[in-house]
Amino acid sequence: MAQLLHMPDLAAARPPARRRGVAVAASGGRVKQGEVGKRRVIRVADPVREGRLPVPPPPPLFAAPVMPSESPAVARQREEDDEERQRYYLNMGYAIRTLREELPDVLYKEPSFDIYRDDIVFKDPLNTFKGLENYRRIFWALRFTGRIFFKALWVDIVSIWQPAENLIMIRWIAHGIPRVPWDGHGRFDGASVYKLDRNGKIYEHKVHNVAMNPPTKFKHHLI
Repeated sequence: MAQLLHMPDLAAARPPARRRGVAVAASGGRVKQGEVGKRRVIRVADPVREGRLPVPPPPPLFAAPVMPSESPAVARQREEDDEERQRYYLNMGYAIRTLREELPDVLYKEPSFDIYRDDIVFKDPLNTFKGLENYRRIFWALRFTGRIFFKALWVDIVSIWQPAENLIMIRWIAHGIPRVPWDGHGRFDGASVYKLDRNGKIYEHKVHNVAMNPPTKFKHHLI
């Protein structure tokens, strides 16, 4: 018959495991080792709690971001740009106001020319003129011709607007009563485009979409 043999307990025969301590040190601290009973104890020195290092104050809750200071050259350039921008809008507003007030009387009264540049270019469907003096002669010729062939002349402004920041557009209607034995009324429809430079001065005046309506003849009936 088989006999059952008693096997020894191997787990009980193993020596007890030795516990090892783990040393942890704070930043800037010192590690102190000691033993309490049979267990190994590691103490960590904290210089902040012991008062040997100052405690930094907490940051403010709503701190404004620190902006880098601009150089004197950048600040001067920014001021010059602001002055140039202000000068542009000032001259542009003056040009619009001058055109609105003086254009109705331009066929019998000389307008102001300080809103134009010296090298202004005038263009119409047939001609091109350059220079402020030639531009003056155009208005002088219109007034001279108007006095000879018309008894009355005037201009109506239909609308003024800016399709772009450097453009001024005006739709106008020129009226004239010719010097004829009968009563009549002539009419010219057109548009003017004025271009502005960076200083708000007009450097180009272009006339287009001119439509001429011949004078209408009115007959007198004797009663």
